[in-house]
Amino acid sequence: MIELCSTISIHLSKVIKMEDRTKLLIASFLTLVAAGVGFATRGAAGPAWAEMGITQAQFGGIMGAGFVGFGVVILVGGFIVEFLGYKPVLLLSVVLHIISAALLLITPTLYDGWVSSVPTEATDKAIKILTISVFIFSICNGLYEGVINPLVGQLYPENQTHYLNVLHAGWPGGMVVGGLLAACFQNETAWISEIPWQIALSSYSLVLIGILAMTLKEEFPKTVTSKSNESPAVLFSCFLSIPFIVLVVIHGLIGYMELGVDSWQTRLMEGLVENSVTVLIYTSILMFVLRFCAGPLVHKLNPIGLLLASSVIAVAGLFWLSIDTTSVLVIFAAATLYSLGKAFLWPTMLAVAGERYPQSGAVAMSALGAAGMLTVGLGATTMIGAQQSNEMSIHLRGTAPAVASDYIAGENSFLGYKFSEVNPGKQQQALENEDHPDHTAILTSYNHGSRQALRLTAIVPALMGAGFLALLLYYRSQGGYKVITLDNGDESDSGATADEATACESAEEETSAQGEQGEQDEQDEQAADAEGDGESEA
Repeated sequence: MIELCSTISIHLSKVIKMEDRTKLLIASFLTLVAAGVGFATRGAAGPAWAEMGITQAQFGGIMGAGFVGFGVVILVGGFIVEFLGYKPVLLLSVVLHIISAALLLITPTLYDGWVSSVPTEATDKAIKILTISVFIFSICNGLYEGVINPLVGQLYPENQTHYLNVLHAGWPGGMVVGGLLAACFQNETAWISEIPWQIALSSYSLVLIGILAMTLKEEFPKTVTSKSNESPAVLFSCFLSIPFIVLVVIHGLIGYMELGVDSWQTRLMEGLVENSVTVLIYTSILMFVLRFCAGPLVHKLNPIGLLLASSVIAVAGLFWLSIDTTSVLVIFAAATLYSLGKAFLWPTMLAVAGERYPQSGAVAMSALGAAGMLTVGLGATTMIGAQQSNEMSIHLRGTAPAVASDYIAGENSFLGYKFSEVNPGKQQQALENEDHPDHTAILTSYNHGSRQALRLTAIVPALMGAGFLALLLYYRSQGGYKVITLDNGDESDSGATADEATACESAEEETSAQGEQGEQDEQDEQAADAEGDGESEA
């Protein structure tokens, strides 16, 4: 088996050198850092946007646009990447990212002009510009994901789950950087000094320079389709598998829980923690660290077992966050549990798609990403905001009816869910000014609504857990979870994967050293011998 892994690693070294694939992994990592920075700073823009008259539900709608474009693009992005190649699509994404930042920079100037010329339409026009900017941003993210997931899976076929988790540590890493920027420079609670919100939200553009510098002259490997003589229809064969359809549905729920809550985390914690973005920073740091630990865990539990355990922990974490408490220590302890639950879900699901449906290339992974993002964009962000607003209104009517009549703006509905909306401008003034006569009533009801929204969201990981349990039982009935490879069409169970991965990594290092010494002829001879032995052993 070691000889077989040596053959695979020698073949990989011919296609792309060890140092080159590391460089491509880092560049892919940085795309998620840029996305995380933009996401975190945008999530902290609620107070600034409320001053433009943007309500809670409208804020959720704008945030939702950051997922709809992603979902739509990644749905076809895998197919686009397979035929255009990794590098052209990645560079196109960087250009679009820059355009999105430019729209953010001009929004305040445009809004001031509209206030002077068409004051009744100023808020709606600002919402449109912000929505377009966020939508373009999400298109970039969709194209990024369409490139980087199959690329990293192709660069590290010997241990996809580990390296995809390492790759997706870039997302919480970017959230940490963006969260620190938000904490230091956004809103009145800024640790250092408040700067214009559009500057903070556009700061992710600096990461794009690093991506361009690393990829412009770099050689990328060919996609699965370009290397195969198979019909393009094979890419879509994954949709004929019932377990794959179940994975798609579950990934939609993962998107709802993980990204939906992340979108609102800063806003929901606003009345519970002095600078609410610190909760986002803390949970992102935990996720960043945990995703580097996925390899050993998945080798002990197998991917489906890890996903099931994560879902159960996420339920407990969300329920704990929804408990009525003013203790910052308890809030951070609950956030720790929730982070442990959500850390491995997204990248491990992508690894399952890559390991079980390698013939589908980027399409299988893109289908999962599309399900997650479309669920968030079309439902989760607006629904969580609507639930928070409604629960706050109910509590305010029950505890301070006179204040409620002054603050509740009216009724609305979303996907059949009817809810009451609170005037965002008045609400923000009362929340930020401790001397305001309605401060206590509004703050108490706001916190209640935030907790209830988290409790209602806990239903989602419970449904995920049921789905993973069904998949676990199914794979056990089939002899256990197995990794499918394109080389020989055989399957190896996940218990053997850890040993094979270690052997592969050792073989890669040896091959790289031989390459540096210029012993290419000897490598070719070893590869030919190993291939014969590997085939007989397989």
